[in-house]
Amino acid sequence: MDKKSIFISFIVFIISCLVVVVGMHPYSTYAKIIGINNFGNNPRELYKVYLAGETLGVIESKKKLEEYIDIRQHALKNKYNVDKVYAPSDLKIVKEITYDTKIANVEDIYKKIEKIKGTSSFTIDGYKIFIEGLEKKTESGAEKKEDLTFYVLDKNVFEDAVKTTITAFVDEDKYESYINDTQKKLEGNDTGSYIDNLYINNNITVTKGRIPVGDNIFTDATELTKLLLFGTTKDQEKYVVQSGDTITTIANNNKLSVEEFLIANNQFTSASDLLFTGQEVNLGLITPQFDLIEIKTVVEEKTVGKETVYKNDDTQYVGYEKVEDEGSDGLALVTQHQEVTNGEITNTLNTTSTTLIPAVSKVVIRGTKQYSYGGGSGMNWDVPVGLGSWVWPTATPYSISSGFGWRWGKLHEGIDITGPGYGSPIKAANNGRVIQSGYTGTNGNYIVIKHENDYYTMYAHLASRNKQVGDVVMAGDKIGTMGISGFATGVHLHFAIYRGYPYRGGSPFNPFNIYK
Repeated sequence: MDKKSIFISFIVFIISCLVVVVGMHPYSTYAKIIGINNFGNNPRELYKVYLAGETLGVIESKKKLEEYIDIRQHALKNKYNVDKVYAPSDLKIVKEITYDTKIANVEDIYKKIEKIKGTSSFTIDGYKIFIEGLEKKTESGAEKKEDLTFYVLDKNVFEDAVKTTITAFVDEDKYESYINDTQKKLEGNDTGSYIDNLYINNNITVTKGRIPVGDNIFTDATELTKLLLFGTTKDQEKYVVQSGDTITTIANNNKLSVEEFLIANNQFTSASDLLFTGQEVNLGLITPQFDLIEIKTVVEEKTVGKETVYKNDDTQYVGYEKVEDEGSDGLALVTQHQEVTNGEITNTLNTTSTTLIPAVSKVVIRGTKQYSYGGGSGMNWDVPVGLGSWVWPTATPYSISSGFGWRWGKLHEGIDITGPGYGSPIKAANNGRVIQSGYTGTNGNYIVIKHENDYYTMYAHLASRNKQVGDVVMAGDKIGTMGISGFATGVHLHFAIYRGYPYRGGSPFNPFNIYK
């Protein structure tokens, strides 16, 4: 045999040995090298199913599982009036080329999904609404309101709910005129108001896609409006009107402002609307889920309060007053550009005034002679300074951005006065002695004055303080300037009057009870 024949015979022998070895050992070294676990089977195209990262099994058809899920969800289709139901959003069906022979049927996979996640994990076509919570200034510092996510099937449901929420804070006719650009501009000496700009301050995103079924899907604009206004869809507390009730008394007795009551009961338009005995009203506390910012121009004829000019008489004791000339109030045409957040004035951006009738100052002669007290070197806090005439604490004209009473579930113990502007003078409302002059995170720069007959006045959010503890002040003396210090959203004076020492048993009351 030649060398070539010997070589061919050797090759044939080697191949025969390999065939025998491979045939006898299906899990041979060769099989392992090429990644085959069952060398006798052919690989197949199958689908591995994962739910929230957990393997549920292997199926033959992705389409059959999706169809089975859709077929089984009759209840969801009827509930939401939809034609198709889809798999959970975290269900992944991945195509694989595999030798796995353990194939599950789609019914078994479906049962595993229901057992692990329940029917509320299935999805339908709709819209995801995301409202980003704003970071807000609070009494204790900055605080971010929680984000809000919910779903709708029809985008019109969301748009209708937003419109209804907006018109809870903005007159509907004015809103429609603004949207349609048909507002009447004011000219000459016209009075009235118009909207310069209207927007939602929160970032809102609307995403179309598959949404999870459950309680967070809104199909009714009225229900969604409740969420946007009250922060909940739960029924609000109810009250049955009794004989003698008014909107104002019901609101005050239940820690609501009149404005909040009217928003919660949109069948009423003003505090003077009549109620009938047995009528049921809502007592829900308004918790808007977004900040509606309205920039508006307001033109009004406003009274310009007469200034009080004092002539000092050192022959008369402190407390003596005699009116030499009553003077008279004036009248001005005042234009203000206001920033309003959810129906409440939060800032006066600009104020201009045109005098229509000039004011004439009131002239008062007052005594300045001090009482003398013998003995002791300490400060006598009871030295009388005289209860004079009450004067308005700010320059005029002005606006009241927030009145005395309940708002957002808390008692607002004074009134917020805006309009005269940053740095404008703040005056002592009456004769007295300064008992507090300092700074807190809530009140900012503030001053408290003790007056005769157990009256106390507080002036907060000042830009500067001109008086210190122990100083004697007379009505009309400058004690500071208007500012935005402490917990304040805009330039204003928080002015409060108490009978008794503030926060030490004293009771606040509406300052307008004094300035009648």
